[in-house]
Amino acid sequence: MRNGGHVTGVRYVTTDLSSVGNTIVTGAAPVRAVNETSYEFWLPRLNAVAEPREDLLIRGGIARDIRRPDFNNLSSSVSFVTSENTSVVRGNPALEPESVWSFDLSAEYYFAPSSVISVGVFHKVRDNLFASITESPPDNAVNGVVNRSRDPSCPGGGIYNPIAIINVNNPARGQTGICVPLTSTFNVEGETTQTGVEVAFQHDLSEWEDRLGWASGFGVIGNFTYQETGGNVANYRTIGLTRNTTRDLGFNPLPQDQIELENLSKYSYNATLFYEKHGLSARLRYTWRSDFLNQEAFTSAFDVPRVSDDRGQLNASVNYDVNGWLNIGVEGVNLTQEDANEFCINDDALLCYNGLTDRRIIVGLNVRF
Repeated sequence: MRNGGHVTGVRYVTTDLSSVGNTIVTGAAPVRAVNETSYEFWLPRLNAVAEPREDLLIRGGIARDIRRPDFNNLSSSVSFVTSENTSVVRGNPALEPESVWSFDLSAEYYFAPSSVISVGVFHKVRDNLFASITESPPDNAVNGVVNRSRDPSCPGGGIYNPIAIINVNNPARGQTGICVPLTSTFNVEGETTQTGVEVAFQHDLSEWEDRLGWASGFGVIGNFTYQETGGNVANYRTIGLTRNTTRDLGFNPLPQDQIELENLSKYSYNATLFYEKHGLSARLRYTWRSDFLNQEAFTSAFDVPRVSDDRGQLNASVNYDVNGWLNIGVEGVNLTQEDANEFCINDDALLCYNGLTDRRIIVGLNVRF
């Protein structure tokens, strides 16, 4: 062991939150309400580095962090419309941050100047998870006739809409006021895990400048990540089928979709070929990731999340320093015009969105004074 070191610390985070929201009903003055909450977290962190030999570093770390909710997820404002089937979207001012424990271990081998290959493993444990859930009031059907509650407390779930016009969801046809679906974000029980490995590589030819001349400016950068999820989350979101679909398919109770981590690809990689020399900087970069669960849901497709299809993208850029104060450049984005498709329910199932992304060419001029 040549040398090493470590850093240990802890943060204490306390938060007091007040959410001011308006309840908006068509034809009436907004009603303001204030919701207050607070939370606190201890966030320890340990980082250690060992250097068994001059060209090898071993790094390890343990840390706890939090992921705060977006402001939109905290807003208690709510707007009502006259439809008895339209879900009311409302934030949750009592929402607390997610907690994330991270465990990392990596090795870095510097086999040449400005060149390194590294291998790392990681494990993350998340709890207090966010989940967007649509809570529908029970149909309470009698002899095939829907009879949703008109109790303002909505004891079976949902939210009371005072101006919804009753058409088919209760025998009181033509009257107003009925429980309707509520969509909001909640902290759910259980935990999920992310476990994976990352391999990274960087190398250039700068050490061969005396032999290669201008060609010594070439280099490559690349990395590959594999990760998988686990955990014991047993919470589900109710799939928001229409009343007729529910009846015709015979669902009782409504089908449910298990809550999973979103925006997480199992495989991803990128590769970059670059040239840096004589004031010229050029890069050709290709990135790819496998399919992943989107953060948004298709409300017209059963309220289940969208699945973004696997996708690659090729970008390129060239910049040149004309002199000490002038730089010109051109950049190409999505040169191969790869589409961004999204599927409902499962990957490669029902195509719900076809993102026709075009290529872009950007020309730039930078002047330094």
